[in-house]
Amino acid sequence: MIRKILKFNLWLLFAFLSVTSCTSKLPERPIIQYSFQNLTLEQVLSEEVEWSKPEELKYNFGYWKRFVWVKFELVNHSEAPFQYILDIESPWVDEVLLAWKSHDLVETKIYRGADSHALKEIPHRNPVFSLDLSPKEKRIVYLKIANVGILSAPLRIWTHSSFFDRVERDYFANGIYFGIISALLLYNLLIFVSVREKAYLFYCLYLTTLLINYTLLGGFFKQLLIPESFLNVKPYLYTSVNASLLFVGLFSLSFLNLKSLNPNLDRLILGSAVAIGVYSVFSFLIPYHWMEISFIYTFPYFILLLVSAGIYSYWKGVKSSLFFVSAWVTLFVGVIVDSLTKASILPTTTFGRYGVQIGTAFEVILFSLALGRRLRFLLEENLASQNQLSAIRKDLEVARRIQMRILPAEAPKSEHVSAIVSYLPLYDIGGDFYDYFDSNKNELGIVIADVTGHGVSAALDSSTVKIAFRNAKSFMHLPKELMGEMNRFLCTSLNARFVSAAYFYFDFEAMKLMFTSAGNPPLIFIRDGEVQSAECPGLLLGVRPDFSYEQKEVLLKKGDRFLIFTDGLYENLKPNEDLYSILYPEIRSIVGLAQNDFHQKLLERLSSIRTILKDDITFISLDLV
Repeated sequence: MIRKILKFNLWLLFAFLSVTSCTSKLPERPIIQYSFQNLTLEQVLSEEVEWSKPEELKYNFGYWKRFVWVKFELVNHSEAPFQYILDIESPWVDEVLLAWKSHDLVETKIYRGADSHALKEIPHRNPVFSLDLSPKEKRIVYLKIANVGILSAPLRIWTHSSFFDRVERDYFANGIYFGIISALLLYNLLIFVSVREKAYLFYCLYLTTLLINYTLLGGFFKQLLIPESFLNVKPYLYTSVNASLLFVGLFSLSFLNLKSLNPNLDRLILGSAVAIGVYSVFSFLIPYHWMEISFIYTFPYFILLLVSAGIYSYWKGVKSSLFFVSAWVTLFVGVIVDSLTKASILPTTTFGRYGVQIGTAFEVILFSLALGRRLRFLLEENLASQNQLSAIRKDLEVARRIQMRILPAEAPKSEHVSAIVSYLPLYDIGGDFYDYFDSNKNELGIVIADVTGHGVSAALDSSTVKIAFRNAKSFMHLPKELMGEMNRFLCTSLNARFVSAAYFYFDFEAMKLMFTSAGNPPLIFIRDGEVQSAECPGLLLGVRPDFSYEQKEVLLKKGDRFLIFTDGLYENLKPNEDLYSILYPEIRSIVGLAQNDFHQKLLERLSSIRTILKDDITFISLDLV
C-alpha cells in the first residue's frame, strides 16, 4: 500500500515537472529597462529617468528595494488591431501602476493587492492587464511596481489564446502539486488514526501548513476563496510558514528519537521550534518586511540544525534517517535556488520559478518513505511484541494454575465455623497467601500472609511461605512459636523481600482464639452487633531471625463474625485516614446481613470508593455457629 501511494505521487511529480517544463517554452519575456529613482509618473513619461541597460532576465530585484520603475516596448506588426496580455507573475505584489502615451494622452491602469475591486479585466491570481494595440503600433509601456518584502516582477507578454493555454497548464501543474501534498496528508492521517504515533500527527500538521503556505503564496487563497474581500493575506503567510517550521521540528524530534540519542540536541531543537512557534503567533505585530528579512536567517539555521540532527541520528544507527536527511537537502536546494532567483543572483528558470514546489514535493515524498519504513519497523516490532506477550500470557496462565494449587482448594470446613474466602490478585497472580490446619473437629489454624511486591516474583515467594507454614505444623497450637519458626525459615529463604502475616488458632472446645501477627492488619470481629478489634504487633517475617513474637487471646462466643484480611482490602481508599475510620462505617451499615451477603456487600462498598486497585486482596470472613 505504501509503495502504491508513493509511486502514484512520484508519477504526479513527474507530470508536474513535465507541465512546468512545457510552460517555460511559451513566449519570451520582454527586454526591460529599470530604475529605482523615486520619480512621479510625469517625470518618468518625460524621460527624466536614468534607465539601466536593456536586460532580458532582470525581473527579481531582491529583498531591500521597495519599488522599481520598469520600461519595455510593445509592437504590433500586423495590419489589424491586436490584443496583448501583460502578466506580472507576483501574486503577493502590493501595487502596480501601468501607463503609456497614446496620441498625447496618458492612459493608466492600477492594481492594488489588498483591493480585489481595483482591476477585474481578467480574473487571475497574478496582476494581469490587457493591452490593445492598433495596426503597426509601437508602444512604450511604463510600470511602477511596489512591494513590501521581496520585490519580484517577472513579466510575460501573451497573446489572448496563448495566455489562456498557459493558465490551463499552470492550474494543472499546481493542481498536481496540491494533489501530491493532499494525497500524502490523507494517507498519513489515516495511518495516525490507526497507530496513534506522534510523528504522523506532526507530519500531518506540517503538510497542512504547507498547503496553506502555497495557497497564500501562490495567490490561490485570494483568488478562489475570498475574491471579493479587501483582506491583505500577506501577514498570514509568515504565521503559516513559521508554524510549518514548528511542526516539522516537532516531527523531527519524534521521528529521530533524539531524546534518547542526544538530550542536549533534543532540547536545542525543541527550544528553537518553540521560539519559532512563538514568533509565528506574534507575526501580525511585526512589520512584514522584517518578517521576510528574519526568515532569510531563521530558515537556513533551522534546516541546517535538522539536517545535522538527521546525520547524527544516522551515525547512531537510525537507518531511516537517511531519507530524512535526503528530504531536507532536497528542500534546502529548492529553497536556495528559489531565493537566489528572487534575489536576482540566479537567472529565472523553470527550477528557479518552481524551486520551492519541486523541493517540497520531493521532501514530502521522501518523508513519507521514511515514515513508511518506520511504520514497517513498528509493525514488525508490534508483531514481535504480540508474540512475546502471547508467550508471557501462557506462562502467566501456567503460573496462575500453579498458584491455585498452592492455595487451598476450598475454604475451611468445620461444624463450628462457616468460612468464606475471597482472593483477588492485582495481576493474574499475586503475592498474597492463605492456608489452614484442621487436625480435628475441635480446632482450626488459619494463616494469612502478604509478600511485599506484586506479580510473578511475589507469587513465587508466596510458595516459600507455604513451605514455611507447613514446616511449622508441629507448633499449630502455639501461634507465637509457629510464627517464630516461619520467620527463621524465611530469613534464610527470601532475598531482599519481606512478609506480613498473621496466624489464628481456634480452640472450639475451650472456646477461645489465640493469634499472633507479623505486621498484618488487626483482627476485626463483630459481637452482638458491635464492631470490635484486637491487635498484636510484630515485626515482618524475614527481617530478624531471633525476633520473639507476641500472642493474644480472644474468648469465643457463638454468633461471632471474624474478619481476617490483608492490607489491600482498605489501602488506597481514603488518603490520610486509618483502617478504623475507613472500615468501621462500612461494616456498621451492613452488620445485620447474613454472612454471604455481608461478605459480598463489604467488598462491593469498598470497591465503589476505590479509584484504582494497587495491591492484592485476601479477605476471609468466619461465622461461629
